[in-house]
Amino acid sequence: MSALTESRDTREIAAGGVHYTREFTVASGSTVYAGGITAVNISGKAVPATSSGAIVVVGRAENTASGGETVRTRSGMFLYSPVSSGAFAASDLNKTCYVKDDQTVTLTGGTAAVIAGVVRDVIPDGVVAEIGNGPC
Repeated sequence: MSALTESRDTREIAAGGVHYTREFTVASGSTVYAGGITAVNISGKAVPATSSGAIVVVGRAENTASGGETVRTRSGMFLYSPVSSGAFAASDLNKTCYVKDDQTVTLTGGTAAVIAGVVRDVIPDGVVAEIGNGPC
């Protein structure tokens, strides 16, 4: 896949997981699309998640917002695309998954090994990743 250019209907998987909603100001020059994996940069500004840079994933964007606007993010379990068909298997449950772009996860980290979350399920539609509930 490639980075989002419009909102995405990212399915939430209700499984009794922890949900936390937060708001962040979007970094200048960035657009965060609804449904995308959202991160914050070292300045605490929201950006679309990528496989490079000093960022931390905070959840799924609940709305589309551009530089200076506010984006709401929600942690939880969401269905994202695997980096390629068959890239994940049942043996990958509870493993760390990494960001490829703001709608794609992989089992290996990119340049900066940005952690997306934890693989909670692998289904025909994609990978259920718990994001935004990082370790304490």
